[in-house]
Amino acid sequence: MQAASQAYKEAMKGILRNHGFMRVTVGVINQTAQASAYVDNAESFTYYSSLTKPFDNYQVTELYAACDQDWSAVDGSMYFLPRSSEDVVLNAGLVTEELLGEIEICFPVALSIKGLTIDFGKAYPVDFKIESDKNTVEIEGNGDGHFVTEEIFDDATYLRIIPSTMVNGQSRFRIHQITMGIGIYFDNQQIKSATKKERISPISEELPTIDFDLTVSNKDRAFDIENEASTVNFLEIGQVVEVLYGLELENGSVEWLPGTTLYLKEWGADDEEMDFSATDRFDSMDGTYYHGQYHAEGISLYDLAVDVLDDAGVDEREYWIDPYLKDVKIENPVPAVSHKEALQLIANAGRCILYQDRSGNIFIKSSFIPDMFPSSDNETYFSHVDKILDLTGKSSYGLAAEDFTGADSKQYFLPRNGGGNEYLDAGYVSEAVAGEDGSFSENPSIVIALEAAFKCFGMTLEFGRNHPVSMVFHAYYNEQLMEDYVVNQLSDVSIINHEFPEFDQLILEFTKGVPNNRVVLNRITFGDSTDYLLEYGSELTKTPKGTQLAKVRELQVVRTVYGPSSEGEMELANEKVNVTAANNRHTFYFTNASYSLSVDIVNAQSGQTANIVSSSAYYAEVEFSGVAGEIEVSVSGKEYSKIYPRISRQLYTTGSLETWENPLVSSVSHGTDLAEWVGDYMRSDRDYDIAYRGEPRLDANDIAFLENKYVPDLLIRIYEHTLKFNGAFSGTIKARRDMSNVAAAKNRLAAFRLF
Repeated sequence: MQAASQAYKEAMKGILRNHGFMRVTVGVINQTAQASAYVDNAESFTYYSSLTKPFDNYQVTELYAACDQDWSAVDGSMYFLPRSSEDVVLNAGLVTEELLGEIEICFPVALSIKGLTIDFGKAYPVDFKIESDKNTVEIEGNGDGHFVTEEIFDDATYLRIIPSTMVNGQSRFRIHQITMGIGIYFDNQQIKSATKKERISPISEELPTIDFDLTVSNKDRAFDIENEASTVNFLEIGQVVEVLYGLELENGSVEWLPGTTLYLKEWGADDEEMDFSATDRFDSMDGTYYHGQYHAEGISLYDLAVDVLDDAGVDEREYWIDPYLKDVKIENPVPAVSHKEALQLIANAGRCILYQDRSGNIFIKSSFIPDMFPSSDNETYFSHVDKILDLTGKSSYGLAAEDFTGADSKQYFLPRNGGGNEYLDAGYVSEAVAGEDGSFSENPSIVIALEAAFKCFGMTLEFGRNHPVSMVFHAYYNEQLMEDYVVNQLSDVSIINHEFPEFDQLILEFTKGVPNNRVVLNRITFGDSTDYLLEYGSELTKTPKGTQLAKVRELQVVRTVYGPSSEGEMELANEKVNVTAANNRHTFYFTNASYSLSVDIVNAQSGQTANIVSSSAYYAEVEFSGVAGEIEVSVSGKEYSKIYPRISRQLYTTGSLETWENPLVSSVSHGTDLAEWVGDYMRSDRDYDIAYRGEPRLDANDIAFLENKYVPDLLIRIYEHTLKFNGAFSGTIKARRDMSNVAAAKNRLAAFRLF
């Protein structure tokens, strides 16, 4: 769920909402020009220039000082130049060697480019011109380092940008970033309707999807496909579509939330309107991953995910993999499936969810909480800090603290210290007592150590009476401080909506309490948390439709155990290959996982040889020598044998038998973990269809409270969310009752059978 201000939340809950807003930008970028652009005359640029990064979406964030007029700053924001190019570490973009030097960008073939977006930085040209093969554009009086033009450069093999006047006088000419195109921009004036539909499986049973449909007005036929100057003629499949949602607050301002970042799939226009459809990045990840390999010594799911993403061509800046997966080892090869299906298998095997965030980045995130171990060197003698992470109820002792003890029979008399007394579970109770001003002589703190690194997207703190006022979260990873996060407004039940950095130790330091009171903390719940309530009158537009799903009596997780072949060597592939001097390699693919590969040329002539230069369980790349023309080639090897033992988990006494198979799972411990995780999900056997007013903050896989007559605080997990906009918001939700807390308490009692 996206974070938003309290003013936004109050405005969304109002009986009459203020105006809703939407902005959509379609990046009209010539993808070929962007990917193939280069500078040919490297000697025209300084040694500290970055000659490729301006075309690859890298931003210039830090600057080198230089002897340009009015350029260098002495406020600590700039760095001294290194003496040689080998020592350059900062991205400076393109920097000309000469003052007011020109920059020429080349393309390997003639391309038509609709507009340019250039980031010049703080030393921008005021007067300059842009030349191409057929066009010259004169710009005068430019007043910004971010420059956009809608000029069309037809059949351009180069773009030459020549400055004549710089804003800071005698200065080198710089380009930090350049985009071969501009964005089409739509807002409430043009948007007639829009729908975003996203779906995520909480156990990675299926691939996540986001589909976006937009209809805009085509008044005056501005997007007529027969109009050669129309922007529609420069649209390309795969261009970025960015969506923003906004809401007018009570003070008249508009709060904007990121909506989604998708990729253009198709479009069309008539005389009245134009339709766009866009989808998530997984939709285009349909290339096959053939690098699956059996690893007798084991390989981590983290390394496998990196390899799949690299093979799919995903930039390392555009994905995040839970570091926990570094500790999950498997032996089995990834099957020859599409890249997106390979990621789905990895996510499921690692008990993770796979999704795309609102910036378009890929996430593989653990969907369970690792073991945690709380401790404190500032707890009183009847405190049980080790119990704050369990789900049991906590008792409260009457204490001599100001306004703490009540007369409602809900508190217990405290036994005297010592004497072998056993104390009730009171959660964490600090030894330190706050002074008259709420401060402590020594701030009480709790240290939580984790068995593995963890990235937390929220937590809930349940305090006892007289909750503290403020606290600081100190997140550490590998003994390095990653973040200090201050919270100054706590409540009895404090929901911390914050994305913590990856950490393996978390310290909760209480900096201010209630005067003359100890800190009492009953429970901490990590992971997704929510303060969102779907209730009648303010959110729900119809009565939710609840469905009782069929019970699963027993879950059987199928393990795939590889072994050596029982049949010996066999022919795996036989093809006729046409070999030339320019193309002397060929790749052979196999249906089943294989090993001990060899290659032969059928009826080979003298001097003809074939060697395997790279291979996996599903392919062999062969290089030929002394061959010209068509030849017949045979690849031989052995196919792994496989057996399929099962692990069974009993869920209910009645119901169906369900099987779950992930070909990456082979060991008993791995299969048991998976059976526990999937089984917990299958125990949640109630489904809900909900129509509501629409909330741009919600995402698929979010959790929320649903008002219910019979179950207080009914928690649901959203697996499908549809948000519509036509000047106002509306939406539908498909959700499953979330039983994670109940399931977690019962995990230790689960019975497993092997067979």
